[in-house]
Formats: sequence, C-alpha cells, structure tokens
Amino acid sequence: MSAPSTESGSNTRSLRQSLGHSAEYAIALALLLVGVVVGAVVWFSNQAERVGVVTEIAMASDDAETEAATRAKAEEDAALAELRRELRDSLSNVEARGRMQAELAAQEQAAAEERARQLAELERRQREAEALRLQLESEQERIERLERERKVASRQSTGPAPSPAAPEIDTPPVAPAAPQGGSAVKVALSPPRQPVVTKPEVLWDSCSRPTYPRNSIRAEEEGVTVISLDIDASGRVTSGSIRESSGHRRLDDETLSALSQCRFKPAATDGVPTATTGVFRFAWNLR
Repeated sequence: MSAPSTESGSNTRSLRQSLGHSAEYAIALALLLVGVVVGAVVWFSNQAERVGVVTEIAMASDDAETEAATRAKAEEDAALAELRRELRDSLSNVEARGRMQAELAAQEQAAAEERARQLAELERRQREAEALRLQLESEQERIERLERERKVASRQSTGPAPSPAAPEIDTPPVAPAAPQGGSAVKVALSPPRQPVVTKPEVLWDSCSRPTYPRNSIRAEEEGVTVISLDIDASGRVTSGSIRESSGHRRLDDETLSALSQCRFKPAATDGVPTATTGVFRFAWNLR
C-alpha cells in the first residue's frame, strides 16, 4: 500500500512543479508582451514628440546652433528687405532725375529757340539800320554836290543873283548804329511756362474693387501689391504688369485682374487727355 501512495505523491509533486513552471513561463511571456507594447508606445510617442520639437526649433529653440541659424536667417531677411528698400529708393531717385533732366532739356531747347528767334530779329534790325545809314550818306553827298554847283554858278554870274534855296530833303531818322567790335548782345528771356499735368484716376463705378481670395484668407496671406497700367487717352487699360509683388501670387493676380477691367479718367496735359502709365498700390491686410 505504501508504494502506490508514494508513486501518487511523486506524480502530484511533478504535476505541481510542471504547473508552476508553466505559470512562470506564462507570466514571463505576459510581462515580455507588456514590455514590447509599452516600448512600442514609448517609441511612437518619442517619434511624435521629436517631430513636434523639430518644428518648434525651426521657430524658437534653446539649442545654440539652431538659434544662431535662426538669427542669421532673420538678419539675412532684414538685410534683403533693406536692400529692396534702397533699390526702390534708388529707382525712384533715378526716375526723378530722369524726369528732371527731361524737363531741363525741354526748357533749354525752348530757351535756345527763343534766343535764336531774338538774335534773328536783332540781325534784321541791324540790316535795316545799315541800309538807312547808307541811304543817309547818299543823301548828304547829293546835298553837298548841289551846294558846290550853286557856289560855282553864283561866281560865274555877272550880277548879284539871289542864291538859290537849298532843296529841302526829307532826311529819314538815323537809327542808332549797331555796336561794333563783335560785343555780345544781352537778350532777356522769360522762363517757359510749366504745363499743368494731372494723373489718371480710377472710375470705381465702372468696375469692382479687388476682393480678398478665400484661399489667401485661409493661408493668412498679407502684403502690398504695386502694379503698372498703360492707359490710353480714352481711359482704357491697354496693358499692365506687376511692378512690385506682395509675395503671394493670388493677391498679385487679383489686383491686376480687377484693375484691368476698370475705366479711368485719363491723364491730361493742360486739359488735353494724354496716354500715360499709372502706378497703383494696394495693401492686403487681415484683421
């Protein structure tokens, strides 16, 4: 009886040991799976946090190298903006000098033409004075000749005879002689009158004002667009171009498209409509 009991107890212990080992394996496997899951979650969360940090670093970071790069980019943008402003100022100054030089050239040409006209008039008067002087000298010579003939005739006569009266000669007034020695003639010139010029104006009742594109509002696009429009004497737009971009294609296209459909009060010079190129500036701001 004792042998079967011993064998049964041995089997029971073996079964318990096997079950204990299986439970340990199951627990270990469960812990391993939990560790893998937790590791995966941590890995994914670290990856997501890393992407967010990189995006944040691009804007502001405590990292010295990235901060230096950001500062250099900001300084470069500021330098480029200052360079654009200086270029615009230089272009404006060049255009202003060009207009001033053109106006001065026109004034000098008008003054030269006036001087030439006055010099021609002075030469004509000098020629007339010279002709009068020659005519006067001829008349004086004739009078002297008649006087000599009268004296000769009076000496040859036997008796006293009344001396003939000297013929009356209408002597034309002597014009003042022209200055000799090639001295310069001073001519007073009056400055030419400046023409009255008016700029073209938009007739807003003939078209719609530029409207903010929806996609630009969503994208928070802002800026200033400057366009040039060629306008004929009737106030119609013949061509146009972007003179200074706002930095956003949609805003520039909307400005040029809207203004190209408009009619204008044309530019005028002394009240006469003339074709010209108008420059128009539109600011796009979100509030």
